Amino acid sequence: MRTIVGRVARPAGALALLLVAPLHAHDFERTQVMIAFARDGSFVLEVTNDTAWLQHRLIPFGGNFVDRVVLFVDGHEVRPTLAEIVPGPIVSTYRLRGRMPLDARTLRWYYGLVIDPYPLTVRRADGRVQVEEIAGDAWSGSIDVSGQFARWRAPDVLAPVAVIGLMLLPIIARFAKRVNGVARAVQARVRRP
Repeated sequence: MRTIVGRVARPAGALALLLVAPLHAHDFERTQVMIAFARDGSFVLEVTNDTAWLQHRLIPFGGNFVDRVVLFVDGHEVRPTLAEIVPGPIVSTYRLRGRMPLDARTLRWYYGLVIDPYPLTVRRADGRVQVEEIAGDAWSGSIDVSGQFARWRAPDVLAPVAVIGLMLLPIIARFAKRVNGVARAVQARVRRP
């Protein structure tokens, strides 16, 4: 004979399992991608994956990670100029560096190793942050990168240097006056017989 507690407990337990199971699902890839831009057009691209998964996936490609990543800017591929791996026991990060054209308008992104969805975070030089969910083995949408890059201008560097120089002038004048006074005192002592 079934009790009321038994009739309620079983469906409640099953419902609890259904609700908790997605919270503990294992994402083997653990993919996260972040690209940060600087005003001069340089970028740092960090691609993070599960260490064991990444090592296994790179075997068919001879360990060549850079060729699995595509940055397509205004219809042309932009290749990273520097790649380094930051290994870890659980996740590893490939850090790629390069430079965008200063007049770049749109970016499309592709990562050819993954099949699961992952977040792509874009940190613009102007401070805006955009996050796009990429559907695994798929291209990103068109990402606006316009208006954040600027050419180096002399006033941008020279103005702060001039301000610091003007702030230091009184200190330099006081120091010069003190040194000049000490020099006169030394000369006066040397002249005394």
